Amino acid sequence: MRSRQRLLGLVTGSVLVACADIAAPSRGDAYEWRRLQGTSSGVDTLSFHWAGADLPVRFWAEDSLNLPAHVQGGIGRWEAVFLYGEFSGVVVSDSSTADVIVTTGIAPKGGFSIARLESGFAPECQGATDIELSSNGQQILRPIRVYVDPRFAPGSPGVDDCMALTTTHELGHALGIFTHSPDPEDIMYADPAVSALSRRDRSTAELAYHTEPTLTIAPR
Repeated sequence: MRSRQRLLGLVTGSVLVACADIAAPSRGDAYEWRRLQGTSSGVDTLSFHWAGADLPVRFWAEDSLNLPAHVQGGIGRWEAVFLYGEFSGVVVSDSSTADVIVTTGIAPKGGFSIARLESGFAPECQGATDIELSSNGQQILRPIRVYVDPRFAPGSPGVDDCMALTTTHELGHALGIFTHSPDPEDIMYADPAVSALSRRDRSTAELAYHTEPTLTIAPR
């Protein structure tokens, strides 16, 4: 979640599918998930969701601090949001085939990222998601990179729970929720006071996956 020029569409160059014959689900309360980006000609709206042809999205997780299990758990939480299988993911063993790479550490500076910093509710770790755009600013380049950084020694009280919360939060960005919720009761709030997806998180993800995106994923 930390600002980088490559990430999620801030600067071009170095910076989520339903069946057409199925009605969109009820969305209830949803927050803004798209990213507004200033350009020389005004404001551009960046939105994305994984297309059916790209499913399941392939995730690779560093074998450290229980990250593979946290990634698998996060995938399951987000999959459960959707009524018609609009999103699915799988953990793969080869990072070179991954669409999303999840590692420990702090996101490098210099692109566009969204960061969940250390906080009052979960101060034991922080996270960031880095998304790089193509030179024309119309495609996301693979892999999307997610960083989850512990701030205390592994095994310290609260670290594993924080890693799980933050991984799920960051995967929400990788799915296409490019901004933060304004409500601390949502997992996608910058400093969430919860560890599970809320009704608003679910409504927002559904809305994002039933709205025509402005960005696509670049082919391999």
